[in-house]
Amino acid sequence: MTGSPAGRPRLIATDLDGTLLGSDHRVSPTNLAAARRAAELGVPFVVATGRPLRWLDVLDELAEAHSKVIVSNGAAVVDLRTRTVERSFPLDGATAVAVAEALRAAIPGTTFGFETPTGFGCEPDCPSVERASPGSVTTDLAALTDRIAPVIKVLGYHTGLDSDQLAAQAAAVVGDRLTLTHSVVAGSYGLLELSAPGVTKASTLALLCAELGIEARDVVAFGDMPNDRAMLAWAGRGYVVANGHRSLLSAGFAVVPANDVDGVGRTVLDLLG
Repeated sequence: MTGSPAGRPRLIATDLDGTLLGSDHRVSPTNLAAARRAAELGVPFVVATGRPLRWLDVLDELAEAHSKVIVSNGAAVVDLRTRTVERSFPLDGATAVAVAEALRAAIPGTTFGFETPTGFGCEPDCPSVERASPGSVTTDLAALTDRIAPVIKVLGYHTGLDSDQLAAQAAAVVGDRLTLTHSVVAGSYGLLELSAPGVTKASTLALLCAELGIEARDVVAFGDMPNDRAMLAWAGRGYVVANGHRSLLSAGFAVVPANDVDGVGRTVLDLLG
């Protein structure tokens, strides 16, 4: 397959928070115009986010451009128009509990939440705001997988460590039992994100592209956090916004303007011509 004409991508993938969304947590007019321009040209505009299905209302205007969204760091694909889960990649419940227990033993004070394609459960002392969400389950760790299933993502929280510190300490504990990544969050805690082995935004984006007959070299991707790194590396052209995590800014990816000045939208409009 030959490359896209004049360097035009055949698919655009972008992270959401800190990348496509501004600090106001909205899709700006410029970014919306870029998504609509892509749709006019037949270029899929795919959001790949760590957010779950229940946090996608901000994307309602994008459904017309492309309805498929990669959620939970690649652990599921949902349709924006119907709010249905099209596929998911669950992890083994027993493994989730074993890894969580090992992490708590190694890093005292860590608490956990478990995410399903459509729901959430957590321990009573978990600091996540989701514990107060309608339908969420609050119970002890051993009972979580009995109360909610299938688990597609494990979230680890620590109020005494930031996300970078928490991830650094957790890596050796988790090993290859689950896929470990992280992102910096606004809350007063560090956050770990754990998915089934091999499941990342990149792995699920690759599946979507294979179904569309699109090669990695014809994909551009945008991100800002460590949980975007695999996707940026997989895509033919990976871009990090100027407000991105230092580990991405120093990783050799092209840097585009920050999220608050529509770096994604401006770059996409330039690429599409």
